[in-house]
Order: sequence, then C-alpha cells, then structure tokens
Amino acid sequence: MEDLLIEPTAKTPLIDFSLSGKLVIAGSSYPENAKEFFDPVINWATDLQTESIDLDLVLEYMNTASAKKLLELLKQLESNLRIKNLTVNWYYDKEDDDTLEAGQILADTLSRIKFNYKQFEKK
Repeated sequence: MEDLLIEPTAKTPLIDFSLSGKLVIAGSSYPENAKEFFDPVINWATDLQTESIDLDLVLEYMNTASAKKLLELLKQLESNLRIKNLTVNWYYDKEDDDTLEAGQILADTLSRIKFNYKQFEKK
C-alpha cells in the first residue's frame, strides 16, 4: 500500500492521503461519475492501518453525489477498528452557513469522529 495522490481538476478535488494518517480533500467536487472517482479513495481508506487520522476537508463546493460518497468514506473510516483517533477539520467560508451546517449534520451522524470547524475567507 502506498500514499494516494489524485491531482485536482476543474470538477474533482485534490486527494492527498498519506499512510501516516494525514488526509486532505480540497477543492470542488462535482465529478461526472462520483462513484468512479470516490470508490478508489474509499477502498484505499478501507485498507489503512494507522491508529490516528487527521482529515482536512476544504471543499468549496460539492454536489449531492459527492456528499453521499464523502459520507460513505467517513463511515468507512469510522468502522475501521484499527483507527483509534479520528479527527475531521471541516473548513468553511465564513459567509457560507450551508457548508458549516453540512459539517454539523455529518458530525451528528458519525459518533466516533471528532469534528473541528475552521473558518476561512475566499480570496
């Protein structure tokens, strides 16, 4: 197993997942086929063998299909019993209450994951 790096495109986010447990998803996510894009990422997470995960989620925009796949990824990480500490750093534009609320809904759905909410300003 190796680190996973998927460069961003206009429609897909950066995926930068390290075996050390530092994971980053950043950019916009509205791929033509969310299953095709996210399934390899979810499969990688299924095999991860680290005790701590620190996931930075910096999504400027995501469509409904991406949101469903993100939830599937988070559930997969949460069900991985090798992972003892699981933290999501949820970044949102300070003027975008919808994105903050989406993170709060996810946090309510996932019991083992600690969510930190971090504001940023779009440039």
